[in-house]
Amino acid sequence: MDKNKTLRQLLGRYYIALQVCLVIGLLLVARYFVIVYGLDGITLTSLSSSIISGAVFVVGFLLVGVFSDYKEADKLPAEIRAILESIMAEGDALLRKDPSFDADNQTLKKTVVRFIDEFEQGLSHDKDHSHIEHAMDEIKKFDVVFDSMEKRGVPPNYMTRIKTEQSNLKKILLRIYHIQKTKFIPSAVFLVDSMVATVITLLIFLKTDPLIGYIGLGIISYILLYVRGLIILLEKPFRKGRDDTHDDVSIFTLRELRDGLTSKA
Repeated sequence: MDKNKTLRQLLGRYYIALQVCLVIGLLLVARYFVIVYGLDGITLTSLSSSIISGAVFVVGFLLVGVFSDYKEADKLPAEIRAILESIMAEGDALLRKDPSFDADNQTLKKTVVRFIDEFEQGLSHDKDHSHIEHAMDEIKKFDVVFDSMEKRGVPPNYMTRIKTEQSNLKKILLRIYHIQKTKFIPSAVFLVDSMVATVITLLIFLKTDPLIGYIGLGIISYILLYVRGLIILLEKPFRKGRDDTHDDVSIFTLRELRDGLTSKA
């Protein structure tokens, strides 16, 4: 067992399921005492069924909304790497024509390495997964190298293209910052939490066959609580550090680029 990994990282994809199962165990115990003391007085009616169906629908709707942001976030690390490699390619092209550009070209690559370091650190648990201001600062340091490129006679159309890439990189970082900082419609999340609590309470006090009651409580609670846990996870797609799990959006493409640059240094 890797002592550096947290329980959440060791359990991986089973972490949410284990949490939910533990909660369901407590709910089943509560249901047992409700039956023992004869408190199961709620009769199953069409209204009860509608409440359960409505809760499942609303939870599913919220999951779809959060998942769209997650899918977008999943594409961003690859886009960031493509932009960084494009910028470095322009530096390498100039170096082949002008060997005296070597120092500036090395500065360019060191800035890329520092940017990736700051980006990963800003998304760590210690920074609440949402502080990438230092990564933004590193992007601005490209300007010094770009000024040197202009002085060396790089055609304006090339400089326009490379500065456009820099601008696109800023937009991507701001999009990540927004996703990590905000929650998906807080009022809707509160509605879902209320409905989940209502449905579970309804199932606990529902008057029905004991075995069917236990099965119904277990299955429906599992679905609702699991999806709710998944929504919490997806609200912050990037969770580096001790919260980095299989469900986290991976930045392995950026790490590979950084490792490749540092190994050549």
